[in-house]
Amino acid sequence: MSSLRKIGPNHWTAPEIMGFIPNFHQTENARRNYPFGHFLKEEPLQPNNKIINLKYDDKDKDLEGLGEFFQHFSAGGHKNFLDMRLYSINARGGWIYLAMFWGGLYAIIMYLLRTLSPHYKPGDFFWFDVAIISFLGIGIIIDLFRPLPTPVRFHKKNQEVYIWHKRVLYRIPWNECEISVVVAQSNIGYGHLWDGYDLVIWLNPKHAVNKDLSGKKHRRLKLDSVGKKHVAAYGYWEYVRRYMMDEKPLWYEISERPRVAGFNHKIINTRSKLHRTLVYILGVPCIFLFKPHQFSLWFNPFRHKWPDQVHEWSGERCNWL
Repeated sequence: MSSLRKIGPNHWTAPEIMGFIPNFHQTENARRNYPFGHFLKEEPLQPNNKIINLKYDDKDKDLEGLGEFFQHFSAGGHKNFLDMRLYSINARGGWIYLAMFWGGLYAIIMYLLRTLSPHYKPGDFFWFDVAIISFLGIGIIIDLFRPLPTPVRFHKKNQEVYIWHKRVLYRIPWNECEISVVVAQSNIGYGHLWDGYDLVIWLNPKHAVNKDLSGKKHRRLKLDSVGKKHVAAYGYWEYVRRYMMDEKPLWYEISERPRVAGFNHKIINTRSKLHRTLVYILGVPCIFLFKPHQFSLWFNPFRHKWPDQVHEWSGERCNWL
């Protein structure tokens, strides 16, 4: 059930969270330039440099620096630029939970059928079982091991944004970068129980440097997608905005290595052999089940890399994902 409220001919609002109320419109820019733009309800954030003022309780004052967005999305912080992962990375693992649900339901049905049916014979459903297990297993493999895309690179010193998407390289001046929050047209994953909100960066064809995309529509690149609590999408934007505008408060750190879940082998190797074995045996399944996107980042060998031009623009070579 939608919680959006129409307050004008072309004006919708979402419920207030942390003192912030989103305002959505169907804009002429979206109609003209975005795929299915006639249907989009969006709130443009950039190039308007829209400031999101969130109200924190006294007990949450330490969160004003928005560090949770760096922790959850950043591939690494650098002196002059920030790499932020796409939603397509952080959303990995959905197939694991689908497989657990549907596989468990299938197992219960088959168990009841085999124990209660007087006509069941061993092997009756063997190939059907193989087909179901294979389908779910292949889905998990594709979900976790499809190629990892490069992050979005926000270069504060150059005031530019670099994106490598579908073999097209974009070099976008910050003051021309188009970012908005849109109401998700299909709340897949939320069961249509509440509204979904996407934080989207729109890729203008004029910013493509390695292909001529004249006459094409903007491409949609999803940075984040949330259900019900829209403040997460707006908080992500506010973190990036403060970083690019060099505003405070902002929690930030210079990373010495890619921000990927893993084991501290130096510490583990100081423990007993039994302790080391248990850590590895239990640790990998836990990451697989509870942080599947980190599992993918850790084990996936299929990784995109930045074109050489981006390393030249960035001032250093870095392919962290």
